[in-house]
Amino acid sequence: MQRYLVRRLLSIPPALVGVSILVFLLLRLIPGDVVDQMLGAQNTITEAQRQSLRAFFGLDRPLYVQYWDWARRVLVGDLGASFRTSTPVLELILSRLPVTAELTLLSMLAGLAIGIPTGVIAAAYRATRVDAAARVVSLLGLSIPEFWQGTMLLLLTSLAFRWVPPAYVPPWQDPLSNLLTMLLPALSLGTVLASNVTRMTRSAMLDVLNRDYIRTARAKGLAERSVVLRHAFKNALIPVVTVSGLQVGYLLGGALIVEEVFTLPGIGRLLLWGIYGRDYPVVQGTVLFVAVAFIFVNVVVDLLYAALDPRIKYG
Repeated sequence: MQRYLVRRLLSIPPALVGVSILVFLLLRLIPGDVVDQMLGAQNTITEAQRQSLRAFFGLDRPLYVQYWDWARRVLVGDLGASFRTSTPVLELILSRLPVTAELTLLSMLAGLAIGIPTGVIAAAYRATRVDAAARVVSLLGLSIPEFWQGTMLLLLTSLAFRWVPPAYVPPWQDPLSNLLTMLLPALSLGTVLASNVTRMTRSAMLDVLNRDYIRTARAKGLAERSVVLRHAFKNALIPVVTVSGLQVGYLLGGALIVEEVFTLPGIGRLLLWGIYGRDYPVVQGTVLFVAVAFIFVNVVVDLLYAALDPRIKYG
C-alpha cells in the first residue's frame, strides 16, 4: 500500500506540469488578449499605448519566459493576481470554493441517492418492465446536457409554479434559503451522475448475482432481499465507487456552465468570466486548482478500494 501510494504521489507533479503547459498554450491560441478585451475597438488609443499596456501585463515577453515566471511563482504557492482586479488568484478561488464545493457535494448526493437504488432495483428485476424503464431513464439522463436541464427546470418552476430560486446566501446565514437556491442546480448536475451510477450499479450487480457464493446463499434459504443487499451489494460497490470518483471531475466541469445559468458565485463562474476577459492568471490558476482537486479525489478513491474489498492488494 505504501509503495503504491508513493508511486501515485510521484506521478502527480508530471501530470500537473502537463496541465499547466496545456492550459497556458491554449489560452494564447484564443484570439485577442486582456488589452484587446479592455479597450475594444477604441480608436483613441494608439498602437504605442496598446503595446505599453501589454508590457505592463508582461504580455510582450516570449511565451516561455511568461510560463516560467508564472510556474516559478506557483511553486511557492503564488498563483498570481487577476489582470482585471489585481486581486490574488488564490484569494478569488478560496472565496468562491465553498459555493462550488457545496454544489458538487449536493450533486453527488443527489446522483448517488437516485442512481444506486435504481441500479439495484433494475438488477433485481432484470428483463422486466422495471428494468427497461430504468435503462430508458438513464439513457435520457446521459443524452440531455446539464445546462439545458437547468434552463428547463428554471422555465418549469417559473412558468408553472411562479417560483424562482432565491439569490445565493451562505448556508451558515440562511440554511433553508441556501438549500432552495442549490436545489435546481444540484438536480441538473446530479441527473447525469445518477444515469452513470444507475448503469454501472446495474451492471455490477448483475455480475455479482451470477457468482457462486450468491447461488450458495440462495441455496441456504436466505431471503432474496438479504441476498441482494447483504451479500451482492457490497461487492458491487467497487466499480460504482470508481465511476463516482471519476464523475467528480465531470461535476466540477459541469459546474462551470450550471453556475452561470443559476448565477451562482462559484469557481466555475469565475473560470468562465476569466476566459471571457482573457484574464490569464485567473484561468491558469483556477484550472490548476481544479486539476489538483481531481487528482486528489482519484487517489482517495483508489485507497477506498482496499477498505471495500480486503482481497484487493496494492503492489
